[in-house]
Amino acid sequence: MIPLNIQISGFLSYKDQVDIDFTDVHLACISGANGAGKSSILDAMTWAFFGNARSKNDAVINQQSEAAEVRIDFAYENQTYRIQRTKTQNKSQVLEFSIQNPETSDWRPLTEHTISETQKRIQSILRLDYDTFTNAAFFLQGKADQFTQLPPSRRKEILSNILGLEI
Repeated sequence: MIPLNIQISGFLSYKDQVDIDFTDVHLACISGANGAGKSSILDAMTWAFFGNARSKNDAVINQQSEAAEVRIDFAYENQTYRIQRTKTQNKSQVLEFSIQNPETSDWRPLTEHTISETQKRIQSILRLDYDTFTNAAFFLQGKADQFTQLPPSRRKEILSNILGLEI
């Protein structure tokens, strides 16, 4: 999965909309002062893909915002996908999943009837769940040793997912 663009608004430290274009980025270093929003960019990615961030439910919404919204476009297996996750205060999340038609650049919805069904579809296409992602490709802040702390059966399951042994 290759991130192409991420749009963040009202999410954690991002009150105003921010667009980050990754299309010409091959290697990046995110640096800045404490509290500048470096970790929030990474949290926005995991929240968009899996609905998980270091904060839960309404806590992902910036204190000066009514809603948090993250939209990420990414390339995977010669296709371009879009995930948009929105959380309005005191309301349920909204999760939209789309694939881009390469000929027309139009987006065709892949969203299912419920959030959990849509989440399962995203994970099925990516062949990746949150635990596998955060133990193999994306280490959470302060949790680089997370994999080594898991019980042997869970480590075996994650390694099987990484290697595609379930296929």
